[in-house]
Amino acid sequence: MSKKSLVTGTLILTLASLITRLLGFGFRIYQSQVMGAEGMGLYQLLFPIYMLLWAASSAGIAMAIAKMVAAEVSKGAEGNAIRVLKISLVISLPLSFVLSTSLFCFAPFIARYYIQEPVTELSLRILAACVPFMSTACCLRGYFQGHQEMSITALAQIVEQVGRMLIIYLLAGLMVPMGITYICALGVIGMCTGEVFSFMMSYIAFRIKKRHLTLTPATLPKKEAFNKLMALSIPVTANRFLTSGLQSFENILIPITLGQYGLSSSAALGLYGQFSGMALPLLFFPSMVTSSLATALVPAISEAVAMKNKALLQRTMSKAIQFSALIGIGATALFLTLPYEIAITCYGMKEVGQLLKWLAIICPFLYLQNILTGAMNGLGMQKQTFKTNVMGSLICIALILLMVPRRGIIGFVIAMLIQSGFVCSMLLSYVLKNIDLPVDIRNWIIRPSLAGILCSLITLTINKLYLIKLFSSSVSTILAVLILGGSYTLILFFIGCLSIKDVKSFLGSR
Repeated sequence: MSKKSLVTGTLILTLASLITRLLGFGFRIYQSQVMGAEGMGLYQLLFPIYMLLWAASSAGIAMAIAKMVAAEVSKGAEGNAIRVLKISLVISLPLSFVLSTSLFCFAPFIARYYIQEPVTELSLRILAACVPFMSTACCLRGYFQGHQEMSITALAQIVEQVGRMLIIYLLAGLMVPMGITYICALGVIGMCTGEVFSFMMSYIAFRIKKRHLTLTPATLPKKEAFNKLMALSIPVTANRFLTSGLQSFENILIPITLGQYGLSSSAALGLYGQFSGMALPLLFFPSMVTSSLATALVPAISEAVAMKNKALLQRTMSKAIQFSALIGIGATALFLTLPYEIAITCYGMKEVGQLLKWLAIICPFLYLQNILTGAMNGLGMQKQTFKTNVMGSLICIALILLMVPRRGIIGFVIAMLIQSGFVCSMLLSYVLKNIDLPVDIRNWIIRPSLAGILCSLITLTINKLYLIKLFSSSVSTILAVLILGGSYTLILFFIGCLSIKDVKSFLGSR
């Protein structure tokens, strides 16, 4: 790994994530207005099915391709890298067609008895069409990741989002008047179009790259390539499929248990749509930095382990945890300070603001979980991560069944908090123990919390005394968010929680 590969990879993925999320977030506002809360609720119920398909057809094989291609490219064996890609397509394409056909045929059963919403049958059958495109695109992106060409993955994310936005915008006027079945299908058509666009872009990029390569003869036996791909991909696929299945079950339980709480089917779907389709995307928006950092941490930590450089490993991990804490606590301050203002500005719905306020305390755990998962992967501790995530999901499912029928949506918020706290505590204990990392309570918790409290007080005061009197609601909210972010950052530097040296040492010490 080159000296600046960690920062370069992180910055490229973060920039792509920023562009994608800005596009997606702006479009989600439009989508929520077009589809309504109930339509968004149905669409969000289908998303876990999409993630199951991705886990089964793409998750493991893409990772395996990246590892094997990286190994072959490091030896100058580009012909072998191409062979790995071809063998992966031989594996993934038939599997994707089996999954696609199965989903199409069993859509009525899944809609009625698993999702328990028969109106999703049409959407499931449309979703089935995108599986081969998704699988092929993931294989191609795995090839580029093996070359450490993160820009292709980044561009594919942007193209996918643009394709999704474009088709929904064009078809909204036609399908929305046709009723809730077609409103839900509209969201799935957008999802499928995004996958097709991503595949087209990845394929074109591959064809262009191949023309400029000096191909060496392939010396890696096909059987050996096949066996290695299967050995690497099957454990990851099984892990991702099980965890995605548990998460899917969690999501489907929510509207069901909200019905047990006393809400009608329409009201339960609407509340679930506000929660998962509106509040959670806002909550996860700042996590683009930690997600990108977690992706780049895997090779960085793996290299430090291989070099047996304990000091570098500890320094890298400590700063990663600290930056995650700063972002998580800052996000908590933001959503506790301006929940209703943000919700009204984005969706025109004050109810979403209440959900944001409840969820705000979970931010540090959610963001830290990204970092710790990346660290665990870099340390080769995927089994422990898998066991912890499964235990966390089982705890969450039990709490949903116990609390949501009695407490409503706040019961699920409590379940999420307990689950996130448990998973983070377990993963953190594994990381601290394996690299002998001391806990820096002052810089990880105390100082960021102090900065969060101070910036909240400053923002509330300025917003109340000046902004809401001088500007419109939307403008005052945007200015308040900027003031909170700016004051938080300045306070962090002022109290010594963050310094230019810290940033440079983390980004450039390699």
